[in-house]
Amino acid sequence: MEPHCPRCGQDIVQRVRRRGLLDHLLSIVYIYPFRCQVCFHRFSTFQWGVRYVKHAREKSQHDRIVTRFQITFAGNGIDGSGMVTLVSLGGCAIETDAKLSSGQILQLQLKTSDRDPAVAVDAAVVRGVRSPVVGLQFLRFRMEERERLSQFVRDLRTTQQQR
Repeated sequence: MEPHCPRCGQDIVQRVRRRGLLDHLLSIVYIYPFRCQVCFHRFSTFQWGVRYVKHAREKSQHDRIVTRFQITFAGNGIDGSGMVTLVSLGGCAIETDAKLSSGQILQLQLKTSDRDPAVAVDAAVVRGVRSPVVGLQFLRFRMEERERLSQFVRDLRTTQQQR
């Protein structure tokens, strides 16, 4: 049984890396840390008899969802556009012809719908470039924009699970 977030009640959670001595000690008695993919709340919960295998390669704190929609971005004298190919609550992967480099800070407009205004991300950092694909991590956006992105991701996940 998947755990539910104690803050928002959603079952869209992901197990996250243990931090510190307390998390490591609690895992001995089957208490593991999770992060809600909807409200970002980090919590621990009991899972009797479950042992997790450590995967050193996995860094993402959020589930990535395959999608395709337009994005525009600006920052550091660069204006550009592209297509989002993967999205999560923590960031996205885009395809673009723009010359971006790791560490650049950008403002984003995510055009998730033809009928609604774009989701505005006030600050995102370029985490990786493997042309033409660029990985972006969302750093800062207004609460109402975060909620709109959260609703979009939730709807996208539901649609994909029904297929």
